[in-house]
Amino acid sequence: MRISTMQSFNTGLRSLLDNSMQVKDTQQQISTGRRVLTPADDPVASTRILQLQQDLSLRQQYQKNITAALNRQNLEDATLNGVTENVARIRELVIAAGNGATTLEDRSYIALEIDERLDALVDLMNTKDASNEYIFGGFKGDTLPIQARAGGGYEYKGDDGQRQLTISANTKVETGDNGKDIFIDIKAAKNTFEPRANPNNTGTGVISRGLVYDQEAYDAFYPEDIIIEFNDNAAIDPAAPNFTVKQKSDGRPIESLKNMPYSTGETITVAGISIKLAGQPNPGDSFIVDSSPKQSLTDTVQRLSEGLKSLADNPEDSATLTNLLDDTLVNLDHAQTAVSETRSQVGGRINTLENIQGLHSDVTLVSQEILSKLQDVDFAEAVSRLSLESFLLEASQQSYAKISNLSLFNQL
Repeated sequence: MRISTMQSFNTGLRSLLDNSMQVKDTQQQISTGRRVLTPADDPVASTRILQLQQDLSLRQQYQKNITAALNRQNLEDATLNGVTENVARIRELVIAAGNGATTLEDRSYIALEIDERLDALVDLMNTKDASNEYIFGGFKGDTLPIQARAGGGYEYKGDDGQRQLTISANTKVETGDNGKDIFIDIKAAKNTFEPRANPNNTGTGVISRGLVYDQEAYDAFYPEDIIIEFNDNAAIDPAAPNFTVKQKSDGRPIESLKNMPYSTGETITVAGISIKLAGQPNPGDSFIVDSSPKQSLTDTVQRLSEGLKSLADNPEDSATLTNLLDDTLVNLDHAQTAVSETRSQVGGRINTLENIQGLHSDVTLVSQEILSKLQDVDFAEAVSRLSLESFLLEASQQSYAKISNLSLFNQL
């Protein structure tokens, strides 16, 4: 068989290049620590490696979600614990105020601490997390949830939403609770009401939380709502600020309370309740007293403080005070129940988060071991292989050098 000089050269060159490529690949494996550098190295292993890397990346994100959720849940639990402590202290003050030996002056001092506790409660309800978002605002994390309402009282400015985070392929967990469910929509001891100023008012009038001095009379009136509307000053003679109390359903004046002269600090008694107006309302301003089976925690505390400061030492006011204190204790118990139920839910979420966090850690460890076996290089084997391939490359170089001199022209 005839072998041309060009064929000999090409065969030697291919062998030289192949050996050189093998040395280069092995050197790259050793330098990177990876056995599979391209899909061509091991197609089956490459597919499995890609799947494992994607799974590890996804679990890493799940772990971040779990950490964020745990931080938020632990903060909520600590905050609700603070609410519990303040409510417990207010309960103690209610019992102290019910001592038959206390006077209006004594109760006024008790009310001062209750006001401080109310401020502390509002601060807790407006707690922010590490992301500078309010934890009780629902989806409105950037909106102050509990705000002082123009005209008196507090109102909830968040929403009913409940945020969730995905912590595994098939599991989502709530990362918080909205303040409306915990602090606002609390079952009242008895039929009650919520007074508020019309947001379109132009004057400086404010309305108190009010008191029920005759529960039977109010129960008979319930669930009707009340509107206190300020008329033009010329509606009475001589001209002066005046108001009319109406039923909200049909606009009729209640108990002939029409065009009543007004002065700041005015106490309005109607349908078994008493409400105090202060400031300077303008003609056209109005105040609404909505009937309600619920009473927010802030209203309960504010109503208690107002009663302690205003109810005098006489038999009639003493009876009203007794009813107020009894109702307050029941309302505080209902508020405490709402907080306790939420804390139980928070505890359950924390357990779920910690269990799934541990599961992710275990699966991640197994996946990393499998990934290491698939893609990491065996250094001892690779170094031995590099030694052999280097020897073969040197042999190829030497043989090529000799073969390249085998030419008839060298013999002439």
